[in-house]
Amino acid sequence: MSDADVGRLVQEIEDYLKETQSPDPEYFADWNTKFNQAAEKAERGPGWRDIVDRAHAVGKMVQNRVSGLNYERDQLRDELNAQSLGQRALKGYSASTQ
Repeated sequence: MSDADVGRLVQEIEDYLKETQSPDPEYFADWNTKFNQAAEKAERGPGWRDIVDRAHAVGKMVQNRVSGLNYERDQLRDELNAQSLGQRALKGYSASTQ
């Protein structure tokens, strides 16, 4: 594999992140395997530093996306817990008034 192959993989994940708001974990796992294999065999020529910088920027984008998704998940979980608590209270109130 060449440096260009690694660069193409970085471009692939950059494009993917632009296209989707809900990344597929399996896609990332497959991509990561291909990326690691390509990086091991890369020539690390004159343009290598630029590829590394882009890969690090992609890593930060992924971390930010994961943090955002985790925040949304936590908010949804809190809302569901509050609804569940309200439903239990309503059932208890309904049972006590009958």
